[in-house]
Amino acid sequence: MRPSTDIAAAAHGRVTDAMVTVSDFSCILDHALYEREAGAGPLTERLGLSGAEIAVLRDRWLPRAALPDLDLAAPAMPDDQRAIFTLILWRGGSPAREARWLAAILARRAMETRHLWEDLGLPSRAALSALIARHLPGLAAANSQNMRWKKFFYRQICSDAAFSLCLSPSCDDCEERAECFAPD
Repeated sequence: MRPSTDIAAAAHGRVTDAMVTVSDFSCILDHALYEREAGAGPLTERLGLSGAEIAVLRDRWLPRAALPDLDLAAPAMPDDQRAIFTLILWRGGSPAREARWLAAILARRAMETRHLWEDLGLPSRAALSALIARHLPGLAAANSQNMRWKKFFYRQICSDAAFSLCLSPSCDDCEERAECFAPD
């Protein structure tokens, strides 16, 4: 398994050789490519975007990168992923394309089992929070208690649905569950 916390390793990935500058999206794309190469599915499934959207993202952030799967449609979005996507867009407060791409990517990656920052290939939770603050400032402001992001997403969704406690799908298996769900 590739260590997601090793920023030096991320700087020597497949996409970084073609990068104009190091960006949030380059780290995310590099991680998705790593997973694709490991047999986890096409880039579209790893990111929750269509190949056409990935091509536009690439043209904006990584113009010289050769990426696979750009001819594929966006994967189907399960209900819980769609709810997170809608929440992120609603709270995000930005009409920028990057905000919409990031909302789709965050919603898709929130379905994975590890911490969201790890499943994005970012070096830390702080890097994820900074990414969200840059591209989705309203979402960052809404998480005023600095809750872990998956927990925040599910709490927001479940509070709208009148649930008293709602766990993200991977919380029960997480080694840090006690830290996240300590008494407030």
